[in-house]
Amino acid sequence: MTVALGLIAGACDGLSYLALDGLFVANQTGNTVLLGLAIARGDGFATLEYVIALAAFIVGLAAAALLIERLTRSDVKRMLPAVLVVEALLIALGALIIELAGGKLSGGTSELLAGAALAMAMGMQTSALQKVGSWAIRTTFVTGLLTDGTLDLVARGFDAVGSSARSVAIPDERPLRIVVLSFSVVVAYALGAVIAGLFFKWQGGTMLFAVAAFTLLLALVTARMKLRAPDHRPTPSAPGQP
Repeated sequence: MTVALGLIAGACDGLSYLALDGLFVANQTGNTVLLGLAIARGDGFATLEYVIALAAFIVGLAAAALLIERLTRSDVKRMLPAVLVVEALLIALGALIIELAGGKLSGGTSELLAGAALAMAMGMQTSALQKVGSWAIRTTFVTGLLTDGTLDLVARGFDAVGSSARSVAIPDERPLRIVVLSFSVVVAYALGAVIAGLFFKWQGGTMLFAVAAFTLLLALVTARMKLRAPDHRPTPSAPGQP
């Protein structure tokens, strides 16, 4: 399920980048850099677009967290599927806006609205997986996945040679399956972007309708799975973070 979400995130990022004039909807690190560049060159519309995308992503994070909290208090067991249904609807909304605009946007209110809908969807996905999963594997944070996975492998290397001289920057390793999952999500994210690039030639941004349908299918499948209870333990800080 987690790998499938990584595939969705990569596809959404790839399609939004191609259909929305270089906007990322999952990779907010990229948007932050692009925002700085837009400000530097005095591009008012691009600045507004990146600010709206960042804000929409934050709103999606908060909305999913609040929805999960409300469902938890109501003793609803299938929290992740509920969030995925909302995510699918937001992706479909973004696809509809792009479709009505001809499949590719370059400026205007429609581009802002489509980007906001898709960024909010990715924010909800990120928050839902972090809140429901037992381990911090954020499908939109490739840098973090690579960092955690690599440091886990380094830690295992220290243990394999019987060394106790482990740097404070190298945390205690997580289960091997989580390490493998981290790298698998990165590969899935890249694969999603590849698929987006290939199909964009024929379908344009309307390919997002297929992504929305796949997300909805994933929600239905997840609803039938036995998921672990939410883990409310605090997530360890990544190296260099407080």
